[in-house]
Amino acid sequence: MKGVSFLIIAVLFWALNFHLGKTMMDYASPNVSAFWRYFFGVATLVILTFSTFPSWSKIKANFKGIFLVGFIGLFGFIFFFFQGLKYTSEMNGALIIALNPATTLLLVYLLQGGKPDKKQTIGIVLAFIGVVYLLCKGNLQMLQNIDFNKGDIFFLIANLAFAFQNIWIRKYMNDLGNLNFTALTNLCCLFGFIPLLFLESEFQLNLPLEFWGAGIVMGVFGTALAYYSWNYGIAQLGAANGAVFLNAVPLFVALFALVFGAQLFGYHIVSSILIILGLLLVQIKNKRSMATDQTAP
Repeated sequence: MKGVSFLIIAVLFWALNFHLGKTMMDYASPNVSAFWRYFFGVATLVILTFSTFPSWSKIKANFKGIFLVGFIGLFGFIFFFFQGLKYTSEMNGALIIALNPATTLLLVYLLQGGKPDKKQTIGIVLAFIGVVYLLCKGNLQMLQNIDFNKGDIFFLIANLAFAFQNIWIRKYMNDLGNLNFTALTNLCCLFGFIPLLFLESEFQLNLPLEFWGAGIVMGVFGTALAYYSWNYGIAQLGAANGAVFLNAVPLFVALFALVFGAQLFGYHIVSSILIILGLLLVQIKNKRSMATDQTAP
């Protein structure tokens, strides 16, 4: 249950990032906004890990995992996510990212062997249908108007990067501990954005208070706390069981929109029920698996 709570915290803050990120990009480019988000996130994590930060020799010994999660996973996901948005619609991108739980499940069983549990598969499919219904605003005929292009390829790469990240977290995190591992992988991601700043036409600091306020909140809560919580939850529940919680992000985005004054419609309720049912099915399977592991000789 603790792992579930941490995953919910993570997706809650990532959902809030959609609204805060829009505020930041009203004043700066995606690369600049992402740089400052991770700058504040890494600063928060460095403060929290200052007294327990690992030695350079320990970092070198674990560099492979740090690089894979931090650069291929985190930076790769965000970079290709924004590249995709240049060429395709938000709906196309959201639908492809919503496939991440299924992609993660497939990779887990391709790399680790075995077959997906029936309830787990049904849960992922149910949650995905709920996301699609939410994105279509209850009108599934909107799917007929989807036009795929090279932006969708970028989203597929982003989806694959995040799926591998989910697997690598559990594989490489233990030796460093969650907090230090989260700090180092986010630092790696931050370094990935620095060269991109030289491609910007202008990099200025005289940005309005709204930009800095959104950046700090995204950094502290939507980056530092969110990734710490996500890494913990994935380590507890596993990549396949944890990844399905990504399908709750669009739901929380819609709920935050209600807080900011949007209306509640019937499709919000239907999609919420489908997503929650899907999450419950996966977790019922997960609890039974854990109980079996605990009683096994």
